[in-house]
Amino acid sequence: MAYLYQGKCLDTVQRLHESVAAACPPVSGNYSLQCTPSAAQVDIVATDIFSAATYASVLVPSQIPCDVSLLDQTAFFWQLAGVLVAGFAVRAIIKAFQ
Repeated sequence: MAYLYQGKCLDTVQRLHESVAAACPPVSGNYSLQCTPSAAQVDIVATDIFSAATYASVLVPSQIPCDVSLLDQTAFFWQLAGVLVAGFAVRAIIKAFQ
């Protein structure tokens, strides 16, 4: 099963957690954030910039199912449309120079 995150289908929960952790901002307000992915969750350690106090929390991202074949088909049809447009453009250019 694949999981949807930011418009992409990710094939495993681990990859989902890695993507969520990679999108973690380095600084949020007065806190420095460090996000670490694991197989079950994303561990977040927030460090107060002024007092150096640390706070730990856990994020379990929503596992939204994603049909990989549907996204592949959509991408294929957009590529096919691009090839057709390019073909018609080349044909129009050839006719213009004749």
